[in-house]
Amino acid sequence: MELALFVALFLGGLVFIEKGADLLADKVGELAERTRVSETVVGLLTAGIEWEELVVVVLAAATGNIGIAVGDVIGSNIANITGSFSLGLLARPVAIRRDDRIYALAMLALTLLAAGLLFQGEVGRGSGFLLLAIFTLYMGALVLTLLKGTLRMRFEREAESEDEEGKSTLKLFVYAFVGLLLIVAGAEAVIQSALYFARLLGVSEFVVGLTLVAVGTTLPDKVISIAGALKGRSGIVTANAIGSNIFNLLFVLGLAAVIHPLSIDQATLAFDVPVLLGVSALMVALFVRRQLHCLEGAVLLGLYVLYLIYNFALK
Repeated sequence: MELALFVALFLGGLVFIEKGADLLADKVGELAERTRVSETVVGLLTAGIEWEELVVVVLAAATGNIGIAVGDVIGSNIANITGSFSLGLLARPVAIRRDDRIYALAMLALTLLAAGLLFQGEVGRGSGFLLLAIFTLYMGALVLTLLKGTLRMRFEREAESEDEEGKSTLKLFVYAFVGLLLIVAGAEAVIQSALYFARLLGVSEFVVGLTLVAVGTTLPDKVISIAGALKGRSGIVTANAIGSNIFNLLFVLGLAAVIHPLSIDQATLAFDVPVLLGVSALMVALFVRRQLHCLEGAVLLGLYVLYLIYNFALK
């Protein structure tokens, strides 16, 4: 009975996270679409904002579940590239533009920085504040990009006339907030059930965070990647993976470290961090091409399957 209860709690939490993230991304995306900014920037500011990851990791850090917090950040970033981005490639060929290459290089540089902090064995509050400061600069650069576009003009136009569909900007923000509430509730359910499974299976919290929780919290990314590819919006597919990883490494990891210093176990440092560096470098290498197809997607997905097998069966 207890097992069935926690299975239901875990599945229910995933549903809440997915539905909440979908609602949040849809409404924020709709708001951004009205401004007519570039696909890549829209993707970085909408699909690339990992609210579900933020809530799960912060709650885990606040309650002292460091293994879940660190494991989820690393595992989710690996899943974003190999498990989510790959699904977009399998759904439809994805065009790679100059902006994608620039942001991918930025992601790799930030991954190297985060890895350097992780290899120290602990990410303290000082390092956390450093990551948050860099994140502030990153967001500032995106905001400047928006200001150079037509954002201000679009909002002024909206303020002067009624929305034909009756969906005001305020309503879009309300819908987004409802999505966030769903994510919070789902995240708490996922954490509690994941801890139960860790005890039941006799595996460490790090392994659970790297796999079970990471797969669950990246479900919205998988949905966004497939939907973006099918709609022919390559910028959303690439920005989904790149923006999510940057957000996780800077804001999520940084905030978690400020809340509670994060100690890293040796198994994670010896295997999972190098894997994260490797798949990030692989993504940058693939972006040299002008278009990626299902073959590249199959290779990335195959790597993720092997990664999951290793964590569950061999680690």
